[in-house]
Amino acid sequence: MNFVLSGRELAKLAVMLVIATIAFGLSGLLMILIMQWMTLQSFAADAVDKHGIAEVTASRMGGVAVALGIGISLAFYLFFVGDVQGSLIQLKNGWAIWLAAAGCFFLGLIEDLRNNSLSPKVRIASKAVFMLGVFLLVPEIVPSYVGVPIVDWLLGFYFIALPLVLFFSIGFINAVNTVDGANGLVSGIFVIAYAIFTLEFSHITHPAGLHGAALFLIFNVISGRLFLGDAGSYGMGAGLLFSALAVLADGSVSLSFLAALYFYPCFDFLVSIVRRRRAGLPITAPDNDHLHNRLHRFYRQKVKSTNLANSLTGLSIACATSGVVFIVYLVDGISLTSHNWWFIFFSQAVAYGALFFSLRSKPIPA
Repeated sequence: MNFVLSGRELAKLAVMLVIATIAFGLSGLLMILIMQWMTLQSFAADAVDKHGIAEVTASRMGGVAVALGIGISLAFYLFFVGDVQGSLIQLKNGWAIWLAAAGCFFLGLIEDLRNNSLSPKVRIASKAVFMLGVFLLVPEIVPSYVGVPIVDWLLGFYFIALPLVLFFSIGFINAVNTVDGANGLVSGIFVIAYAIFTLEFSHITHPAGLHGAALFLIFNVISGRLFLGDAGSYGMGAGLLFSALAVLADGSVSLSFLAALYFYPCFDFLVSIVRRRRAGLPITAPDNDHLHNRLHRFYRQKVKSTNLANSLTGLSIACATSGVVFIVYLVDGISLTSHNWWFIFFSQAVAYGALFFSLRSKPIPA
């Protein structure tokens, strides 16, 4: 892959450089240039139309770009502030959390560099080992109460709680990877969630994570030449998961708040599983009939630019789901510990169903 920058691409680059520099200063400018360089390389190219959305050849090294962005941001914090306290989850054996997240990241990176080199069973088993290690070394992030009577009774027994949380954790990371197909979708949800976590729980997250993801979001949405890839979606999924478990376990947020905040990857994943089973397909079979696939087909009929249609798809869903939660949070409409977030969640589910069935369907590929 060797893109020659056209006048339009140069204009996009100029816009990205201006936005990133205004928002993040020198580190932002540097990261945009690095990401532009990544798109000019010949390795880790994403297949056209792999997700039923992408229509141009692009790099799958977005996860690496996010990691570099976080590293550069931490370096700037260290240089100007003198430390990076808060960049680690402040728990005993917290290093295990970072190690597991890194393990998920590199597991995805293997797939990005050598597509289909790992079977679904190997990937699931590997993630199970990473997650299990965290829950054994940091048992305090295994919730014992979520506000659902029957579930709370089960969570009261650690030997039951552990496999339940392990099962959910693996499913959640897979769900995030499954919905990674539209520009700004996963990264948009991540940025919104981490904006809330950074504002509310400085001991759990560090602004560097938000900076790295936001810079990728800018490049991904405007350029469309750099995708998260499996490394990015696994890494972001792990970051969202561990942050959520940490604040849920200590009672800082309610389960309903997290359900509304993470609505799209979780709900769409469940709908996709049901759809595949009804079609007689394995749950790991390819599926290009997600809501974002249907919405993208709608946008492609309305706009000429393939990248604009892609970005409108991802941003629309991220803003209409997690974005609504962020607005309610900003106006202090519902407490983070309240169970009233279920009203938001069920409203999201109704809107999802209405939009899904109103958009043109397409058979799941065998």
